[in-house]
Amino acid sequence: MLKLRVTWPNAGHALLPESGADVRLVAGGTPLPLVSKSPGVREFDIPSGTTRVVLKATFTASFGAVGSVGAMSHPVLQVEQPYDVVAGGTALDAVNIPAFVKSHPLVDTKVMANVNGAALVQIRTEFVNITPFWMAYAAFASEYTTDHQPGDPELVALGYTGGKPLIWFATVPAACAAPPSPRVGCLVFFRPKSYAYTRVDDPHHDMFGLNRYLLKPVDDPHADVWRRDVFRPDPSDGNRPYVWLRAGFEDALSRSGKPVMILHPWPSDSDFGAAIGASLPALAGGALRLLWAEQRLGKNRGAIQLGRLGVAGYSAGGLSMWAALASNRQRVSEVYAFDARGAPSSAGAAIQWFNSRNDTVLRMTGGYQLTANEGIRISIEKLARGPVSRVTATPPNRKAYDAGSNPLWDHVITAYPHLRGRVDFWHQFAVFGGYIAVPGPFAVTFLQRFLQDSLF
Repeated sequence: MLKLRVTWPNAGHALLPESGADVRLVAGGTPLPLVSKSPGVREFDIPSGTTRVVLKATFTASFGAVGSVGAMSHPVLQVEQPYDVVAGGTALDAVNIPAFVKSHPLVDTKVMANVNGAALVQIRTEFVNITPFWMAYAAFASEYTTDHQPGDPELVALGYTGGKPLIWFATVPAACAAPPSPRVGCLVFFRPKSYAYTRVDDPHHDMFGLNRYLLKPVDDPHADVWRRDVFRPDPSDGNRPYVWLRAGFEDALSRSGKPVMILHPWPSDSDFGAAIGASLPALAGGALRLLWAEQRLGKNRGAIQLGRLGVAGYSAGGLSMWAALASNRQRVSEVYAFDARGAPSSAGAAIQWFNSRNDTVLRMTGGYQLTANEGIRISIEKLARGPVSRVTATPPNRKAYDAGSNPLWDHVITAYPHLRGRVDFWHQFAVFGGYIAVPGPFAVTFLQRFLQDSLF
């Protein structure tokens, strides 16, 4: 008789309640009886003569009513892995699954050390899919579903069961469905501080700040001010110019054609938790593994793994971006600093990182950080004794915001030409703008250009 122990990490987390863990071992279409059960552990005996078993596991999270949203239950992770019983009934051999050209990406199987006729299976539950919960709880979710277009990258809300941040978002473009290489790139974006939250079913969840980065502008003169691509009067704020224009990350990623997913760790206030530490590559790899397991990328491809890793940050999110780079300088290959705070104090470390390898890429945009960014670029090129295409600082100086220098900037301030020289408005342009770009909702943004010129 072969003994099998099934375990999973972070059992008892709100997203992995014991009551929602349905873990079964099926032989000949019939579930085998449980030998023992405890939080995060299930044990089975496989009778002699059994030739094949199938592990089936479904983890379901449940929350009570939140405001106008009623009680909800949704599966957050599901796996199925068949095994051949081999070696005279003393071992398990995981059967390859065609969709993965291997065994299930979320199931690790090994022989238990020092135990005869026993096997251990661990189900990887560090990340789970919480998209239905997020879309039900978050304000402005309906705006996202309205303006998200067919063919745009897919948005998946991920729950991290191992700590903070609890919520992450993955933006997965069509180019990741069948990547040319098993190594899929990942760009981790650090935004400025957000609202504080403590749980998935938090009544304060708000998608407005996510829409601002992901969605592209709407080409409709009657659209809400924040959905347009020009600064407009905001009637709700004394007709002052509304400046949080959409940055179009989804559109930029899709049109770049790069097999790269963008991860947005969702901070509670300004706390990015483990996202800025040395575990970032493992976390990005875990998110990638879940998305592959759900066939949202690497469809019918084998050996999918994390490829090049990049970090990006805007405004105060730059402080977290530079911290993430410092924690992972040997693993990070691309940095996109969108007028990122901390550039002056991080200049030396950024230059040292850039020069440590010949595959690093550094792209910087500026408003407040024009001087610091240009200083970093000049220092790198002085050390190289010539131009280096892998580093850019744009705009290069204040003159780039003068009339006639960039038609996209001229378009953005159409209604407020007197604000042309305002650095706080340049600061906004740094995240949604572009090089010498033609105006319109399909303008080539800084992010699209960075991705097109990247080594992803």
